[in-house]
Amino acid sequence: MTIELSRMFGMDIYTTDAEYVGKAYDFIIDLEEGRIYKITLEPFRLTNKQDIVQILKKKSINYDKVVAVKDIILINKNKPSQPKPVQRPRGILGLARR
Repeated sequence: MTIELSRMFGMDIYTTDAEYVGKAYDFIIDLEEGRIYKITLEPFRLTNKQDIVQILKKKSINYDKVVAVKDIILINKNKPSQPKPVQRPRGILGLARR
């Protein structure tokens, strides 16, 4: 699946069971690997670190749950997330935002 990241901002997110999840606001990416880790369902408010932590914990989706992207983002909520690597990625974790 190949699509420009800039086209994914604001896309509706649905599950494979046709449930509406929300809109894609921000993306957590590894710039060195060119890999997306998470999609947030709410924009970050950079003034409060606790808000960012809560958004990452409760209002975001691991990108490995994405099964298709075209006119919408389709996720499989029942798909188990891949285990996180033991070491942090060497690249800079970036926030993609329009």
